[in-house]
Amino acid sequence: MSAEEHQKDEAKEEFVMQDGVRCPSHTPWAGRVSKLTSLTFIPIILLAFYILAQANVFKLLIWLLLFAIFAYPLRYLVCARCPYYGQKCSTMMGLTVPRMFRKQEGRSMLLGLWLDVAFFLALFLLPLTEAWRVGGFLLLLLWVGAFALMIVTVTRLACSICPLTFCPIGRAGRAIWGKSH
Repeated sequence: MSAEEHQKDEAKEEFVMQDGVRCPSHTPWAGRVSKLTSLTFIPIILLAFYILAQANVFKLLIWLLLFAIFAYPLRYLVCARCPYYGQKCSTMMGLTVPRMFRKQEGRSMLLGLWLDVAFFLALFLLPLTEAWRVGGFLLLLLWVGAFALMIVTVTRLACSICPLTFCPIGRAGRAIWGKSH
């Protein structure tokens, strides 16, 4: 192998293409990021359960179904196709998804990312009016605050440095925090 061919092979290993974007082959996030971003989901899950269990059990079941779809099948469309599959990423899913799905090498993440946004919005909106009904302004503020904390944490620690520039959440994170790729 010539020196030029060797350099090309090394360059291939350093970067990977995902949906037309050149990404470093190794995760750009510090190890603690996945723990911090994942922790912000706990208050959301607990509050949704509290609010909807008191307000409307049918809505609770719908919310749990939406969350289950968000947490499992959508990971096939996003995480199993991600260049950081099997690595510590911006959430705990980078290390969890390999136990759920085989890597989907060379497949687009775009649909999955947009579905993530849609499901995330539904997960936020479904308990919104019920929070007001069950606990008034304080519970509504707590619900909105839990989502705001999660969004701030994820966009600041993860999205602002993510190389996946086609991601709608990443675009928002880079716009909010003034980072660009």
